[in-house]
Amino acid sequence: MYKYLFIFAFPLFTHLLAANLVSGPMLAKVEMREAQVWVQSDHPSMVRVAYAEAGARNNRTWSLPVETDPALANTVTVSLSGIEPGKSYHYQIELNGELQASSYSFTSPAYYHGRTPPPDFRIAVGGAHYMVEEGFEPPYQIMGAGYEIFETIAAADPALMLWLGNTAHLRESDWSSKSGYLKRYAHARSTPELAKLLSSTPNYATWGEADYGSPEAGALYSYRKFAEASFNAFWPRPVAIPGLEGIATRFRYADVDFFMLDTRSYRNDTPTSKEPFEILGAQQIEWLRQELIRSSATFKVVVAGAPILNPAKSRSNLSYAEREHTRLLQMLRSENISGLFFISGGKYYGELTRLVHASSYNLFDLTVGPLTANPRDNQDELNFFRMPGSSTFERHFALIDFAGPEEARRIVMRIMSLEGKELWKREITASELRPTEG
Repeated sequence: MYKYLFIFAFPLFTHLLAANLVSGPMLAKVEMREAQVWVQSDHPSMVRVAYAEAGARNNRTWSLPVETDPALANTVTVSLSGIEPGKSYHYQIELNGELQASSYSFTSPAYYHGRTPPPDFRIAVGGAHYMVEEGFEPPYQIMGAGYEIFETIAAADPALMLWLGNTAHLRESDWSSKSGYLKRYAHARSTPELAKLLSSTPNYATWGEADYGSPEAGALYSYRKFAEASFNAFWPRPVAIPGLEGIATRFRYADVDFFMLDTRSYRNDTPTSKEPFEILGAQQIEWLRQELIRSSATFKVVVAGAPILNPAKSRSNLSYAEREHTRLLQMLRSENISGLFFISGGKYYGELTRLVHASSYNLFDLTVGPLTANPRDNQDELNFFRMPGSSTFERHFALIDFAGPEEARRIVMRIMSLEGKELWKREITASELRPTEG
């Protein structure tokens, strides 16, 4: 009897405590039949989300209540299971029984399969984010600025946002404790200009070196569990891959499959004489191979927190693990996979890399540089596959449109300045990304 009294008393107790949002809400995945909303409160709180189809606010649905996790900086991800395809929804956050005044909105993907051609849509892509924190910055240096770029991205109204890593920028003060990781992630997330983009656009992320820990840390990093728990707390994955370590994941939007790779959890770039360098690991590459073969999408977009096709021998490129990199490219060729397009982060400049292949189609890797971190140049890397006119040495983001009739789909990529000015533009058709016959 006393056990049941305790269980039912707990929600009543939390209802008495005033609670506030520290960050969020943030839309995580938004699928045809389900959406996820992330929030962070100022202390342990019971969270519900009220949501209703646009125009039917008096007929709202409530999510199941979920408690924020004090061991993960009072973050929680709430699932909305009453979603239907192609509908617009308004939603509000309830903390400890108190419905917050602000209302937000999102639209679920349309179910077009077998009914209409695939819809055109636009995504936004961003690289490194650095939120300045008083007391931790080097003297006489400003490590991050231009936070209004997030408002510029939100104004472009993308269907989703891809984050390419280095969004926390951990420092020596953060590496050795879980609370240090969480505080740095929380500070980066608290950027005021982020609010509109997070609440109205589904967000999908992978990580980079500055989200993981000390430079060049890999599979055997002592604080790896802190890194993984913190990343997952602030960047919910659309799906966890059974049997696969790390944070790799995948999702689909319209006729595009996105595969987000993990460039840290399998990394071994200090091997013995008998072991080769590894960055992706054999298990993750095999997962990618099987997923690509099964994919029926027009475009298969492979996303990583490090450049995939850049040939320069730098630890920040996948080509540093030369044998593994060669096997990856050979696998992609031998399986005759069409529609491959690569998007990568991990750099503080932007560029478009084109890998020419005589007996198959050319591969393209769009590397997107910093959002708010300080830009740098690319003079220390000899990327002889870099396309002329694509080097970008200022804060920027990418807008990528997947558009056109079903028989002539195309990728249109535009690199945009902090203010929303187009810096350069390229277009690739689906027909250019098909293996040669015979």
